[in-house]
Amino acid sequence: MKCSIIISYSHAYESVVRLYQSLENQSFPSSEYELIFINYGDKDGFPEYVAERSQRTRVRCFLIQRGNVAQAKNLGLRKAVGDLAIFLNGDEIAPRDFVAGHYETYERFGCNVMQFGLTKQVFEDNDQVFFENRELLRNGIRYWLTAPEQYGLEKHKSYYYIKDIRLKMMEPYRYDFTKVKYKMIFTQTSNLSVPMECVRRFGGIDENYRGQEIEDWEFGYRMMKNGVQIVYNPNVAVFHLYEKEKFDIKRYTEWKNNLDVMLNKYNDNFLNELTEFGSFFDPVRRERLRKAEPSKNIWLEIYKHLELSARKPIQVY
Repeated sequence: MKCSIIISYSHAYESVVRLYQSLENQSFPSSEYELIFINYGDKDGFPEYVAERSQRTRVRCFLIQRGNVAQAKNLGLRKAVGDLAIFLNGDEIAPRDFVAGHYETYERFGCNVMQFGLTKQVFEDNDQVFFENRELLRNGIRYWLTAPEQYGLEKHKSYYYIKDIRLKMMEPYRYDFTKVKYKMIFTQTSNLSVPMECVRRFGGIDENYRGQEIEDWEFGYRMMKNGVQIVYNPNVAVFHLYEKEKFDIKRYTEWKNNLDVMLNKYNDNFLNELTEFGSFFDPVRRERLRKAEPSKNIWLEIYKHLELSARKPIQVY
């Protein structure tokens, strides 16, 4: 088996069905990859849905009732039999060449490579969605999505997408990712692959975090420190249908606590610069900046300042 696709999800039955359908129709040989779905919420009908279909590839479903996302991903890693583990979230949509794009890059670079692709945020064309996301949409060109039914979306509705902000984060380096200093900020396990050999040697997802994102940074940084090359793969973008996010005090506190856990784990002066990101999830500061400079993307500004103020470069492997 060449690839194991690990999909973690919670309370997202309709979304995970849509993702499953997109993963059924890959250009990669169906006998060479498997799908591992881990539900870390409440029991749903997805395993029954899968069982009723004639499967083109191997599919396994697991439940960690009321668990967390790190536990789900690690269970997927323990069950995986492929040479390459590919992570997806259950609310994404994979284009036809998604699996092939990851595996071909893995073959080209060899075993010690972690690769990430971008996510295209898809929005239904209506005024309410635009108003809710005006800060995000002001900072990105909108591209119309043709033939939405190919992605499990409604045929008679209009959708557009914007490019992942991580693409703009690479602009100062003219999209040459080898020059980026804080590479682990790009390693979100929503479109990420890593050889199982690296997981066996250096470990999976650290479960000492509550919530998401920082455990992904820590995972990427741990790989970097052990000589694994992190690369950007422009051929493996996925789609994500818009869902309104809440940047409230609970999320800010959770995110800040996770960041502290990572900084304490490594006690690395280089990583201390990451404390700047704490302000991104501070709802008071976000609202103040939004009123003072409504056209500014806060995340992007913090990241650019972080890269410019890096005290020392990380070795490029």
